[in-house]
Amino acid sequence: MMLTMTGYLIAGGHIPQANAFWGKSESEMKKARRYYQSHEYYKARSAVQEILNKNPGDDEAQKFMADILDKEIERQKKQVLPQAIEEMNHGEKFDEVKSWLERSRTLFAANQYDLALFAAEKVFLYDPSNNESSELIDKIKAKALKEGKADTLFIHKMYKEEIAERLSRYRNDAEDLFVRGQLGQARFTAEKVLLLEPEDPQALALYQKIMAQEEKMRGASL
Repeated sequence: MMLTMTGYLIAGGHIPQANAFWGKSESEMKKARRYYQSHEYYKARSAVQEILNKNPGDDEAQKFMADILDKEIERQKKQVLPQAIEEMNHGEKFDEVKSWLERSRTLFAANQYDLALFAAEKVFLYDPSNNESSELIDKIKAKALKEGKADTLFIHKMYKEEIAERLSRYRNDAEDLFVRGQLGQARFTAEKVLLLEPEDPQALALYQKIMAQEEKMRGASL
């Protein structure tokens, strides 16, 4: 199985698992799968993240988190035309808030503080007084400052052209990796674009090509 973005971001040192933990993990995993089956991907991701917070080396949880991200991206692919914010109802705005908070937390966990900050600030487009996003932004800034990386928090001051330039670089890198046959890294790079621009047509098209090629390779190996 190719390493997806979520698996790549969350993978870390293996923590030994006590018998008592296994029971709790199984219960939380059942809850996550129930959410997944009912297409409540945000809740499923949150439940799996609880497992991974306690044990980053849990292979089952990592693989399941990757499946959840795949479903979220698949859902985004169906939304060809982005909806104007002023046309959204409360529930649709709430879904966008949840999605951007998830993206920010994923990037924050990967220590990509500038992009995490950018994603967190996207929340205010849909909910200008969102407290959860404000708290997350404070955490991002505090950790970046503690690690001496405060200079990376410049993305919120960037012009749109500079952000577009960065995403363009990711797209080009993903295409190049795909051509060279480095499918795992190509998929990871394409997913970085999709975390920030879920409706990006070029990244979505490339992501589909990567998935098709991976499926073809798996079939050939049987």
